[in-house]
Formats: sequence, C-alpha cells, structure tokens
Amino acid sequence: MKKKKKVVRKKNWLQDWFEAILFAFVVAMIIRNYTFQNFKIPSASMESTLLIGDYLVANKLKYYFTDPAREDIVTFRNPADPEEPEPRDRYIRIIPPIYWDKDKSFLTYYERKNVVKRVIGLPGDSVQMINKRVYVNGELHHGGYEQYADRRIIPGRDNYGPVVVPEGKYFMLGDNRDYSLDSRYPNFGFLDRNDVTGTPLIIFWSVGSDGIRWERVLKKIE
Repeated sequence: MKKKKKVVRKKNWLQDWFEAILFAFVVAMIIRNYTFQNFKIPSASMESTLLIGDYLVANKLKYYFTDPAREDIVTFRNPADPEEPEPRDRYIRIIPPIYWDKDKSFLTYYERKNVVKRVIGLPGDSVQMINKRVYVNGELHHGGYEQYADRRIIPGRDNYGPVVVPEGKYFMLGDNRDYSLDSRYPNFGFLDRNDVTGTPLIIFWSVGSDGIRWERVLKKIE
C-alpha cells in the first residue's frame, strides 16, 4: 500500500507578518522591563547632576538583587501618574502594561512615566527639613550635590517634617531642591519599593540650547 504523503500547509504572509511583529513586541517588552532602558531628562529637578536634554541608559537589573541605599539615584514609576491609561473605559487590560485601545483597534503599551530622584530617607528613618537643610535621624545630611536657586523660605518645601519613612517606602528628593516635585508633596509622597525600576548608569547623549554637550557624552552618573 502506498503511504499517504503528508500535506504541509504553508502559512500565509499575513500570519507570518503577525507572528514576527508579536515576537518583536514581546522581546522589546522583556528588554525594556527587565534589563536596560533609555530615556530623556525632561525637567530641571536633578540639576546640576542631570540636565534637561541628557539621554540616559538605566540599569533595571540592579534592584532585583539589592535594595536602594541612601544617596542612590534611582529611576521609578511616577507616583503622581494614574495606575492605568485614561480614559479608563477606552482601554481593555490584557497583561499590563499591554492594553487594547478600543478607539484605534490596536494594542498599546502603558505604564507610569519613569522619573529620576535621589534616595534620602530609608525605611524607618526620620526626615526633616529646616530652612532648606535636610536632617536624617537628627543629623544634618549634606551630600555636596544639592542646588538651591530660590532664596525664599517656603513652608512645606523648605521647612518640613519630621516624618518617619514607613516600611517598604523611601523618601526621595531632587538635587535641585527648589524645583523638584518629590516626597515633600502630598500628590507624590513616599516612594513604594515596588515602583523602583532601576538606576541610571551613563549619559550616552546630551543636547542643550547651544547644541551637543560633548563633555557630557558617555559620562558616568554618580
């Protein structure tokens, strides 16, 4: 008896295209979420350590193995951003951060914006600000990177606390103390450990109002 020949069905081009796009999307999400990420500094809150127009590469692996230490510069999901894309009834949650956009009939990626600040208070620390100066556990904390551009003393910004940092939380400040939205403000508050995403490693490119800042290109962040 003759053996029947196996019929091999060829995928059509549309299926090949869809699978290739899906594979690339998944790989990109894995890299973005778990290894390294690049982003641009949009505000002056970390001057003069980081400038508007600095492009950073952040290491997202470090804090899988260790917790942030005092004075670490960390990237994290902005506590002031909504948890899910808005308006909420427009999006169907698939596997966050992937959602289905009903208006565009297509997949979309959403997560809270990554921002950069410096860790000042660890869980259990007492943090207070008196006339702009920071005290941690009753001792003056001065790192040498602080910048003050406003001579005014403003309650709530320059005189604050004392507060005790809860377990699993961190007290964050921008180096440019007078122009930073950080843990001093109610809509920001303490940073949850689960929102920490990494630490910036290097400035790989920097562009200011006068053009490329060559002296900052490939500069290690400290």
